[in-house]
Amino acid sequence: MRIRKITSKEAWRLMGFNDEDYEKAKMVCCETSLYHQAGNSIVVNVIYEILKKLF
Repeated sequence: MRIRKITSKEAWRLMGFNDEDYEKAKMVCCETSLYHQAGNSIVVNVIYEILKKLF
């Protein structure tokens, strides 16, 4: 069985960004930078739900 690497667009989607934001970033960044940017981000929806439970 072969495991497929996710695309940079899929990484952005997993982190909660929309395709429009991805396309804007793709115009000025290389593919590697797009992966790094997705990896350095925080999933806002998850943080929101955690904070909602705490407060």
